[in-house]
Amino acid sequence: MDKKRILGLILGVILVLALGFKIYLDYKENKKDEQKIEEREATKDSKAFKEQYESLNGTKNSSDKDYLKVSIKENAPVEIKTDKEILDVLEKGTGVVYFGFNSCPWCRSLIETLLQSIEDNGINKLYYVDIKDIRSTYEVKNKKLTETKEGTESYYKILEKLDEYLTKYTITDDKKEYDTKEKRLYAPTVVVLKDGEIVGFHEGTVESQKDPYLGLNDTEKKELAQIFKDIFKEIKDNTCEDERGC
Repeated sequence: MDKKRILGLILGVILVLALGFKIYLDYKENKKDEQKIEEREATKDSKAFKEQYESLNGTKNSSDKDYLKVSIKENAPVEIKTDKEILDVLEKGTGVVYFGFNSCPWCRSLIETLLQSIEDNGINKLYYVDIKDIRSTYEVKNKKLTETKEGTESYYKILEKLDEYLTKYTITDDKKEYDTKEKRLYAPTVVVLKDGEIVGFHEGTVESQKDPYLGLNDTEKKELAQIFKDIFKEIKDNTCEDERGC
């Protein structure tokens, strides 16, 4: 083999290596950009969630009751999902989903303990779905049960997924109970999923709490934290193993 061919082969190898290295550097840079975008989105959701819940501090509801003051940590690991977006998580995802809304007194009692439990158990994301305006509503008018608002299409799909864990939706008027023929997704509800399978479910706060406007006492907070610890067990060590991310 003459020197020119040898030189040509060497140059070819160098070019291939250089191209490979360039592709690697571009890949690393793209991953960094993707990570920065994800971090910005996470920060955006955390800020929105904090503002949403803390915006009611120092205000009253329509019944002139004081909303419980809550303090949400900066950069809380919250990812906000719509009722439609959460369907994919419910179908095949792994993680913790919180259904609630900021003016719900029980949600305000629960939220600080839930976020602290997420942190304490090494879970780095909480999916949040605001359910205030997605659910169906019924009223009794002239002694007849009437649907006053239809739920969203995605809401009914959520009900199907959670069916075995939910209770009947009934309306009581003049001591008479009316059956809506639906189940009800109450706030707050926390659902734990592993590859789309429900491995943990908790509705409300704790049985001993009677007045959500007063919040939880220390004993009740510990009880609720233990409930979350128990239902998080199935995923706390593999929350990030899903190929779709955490």
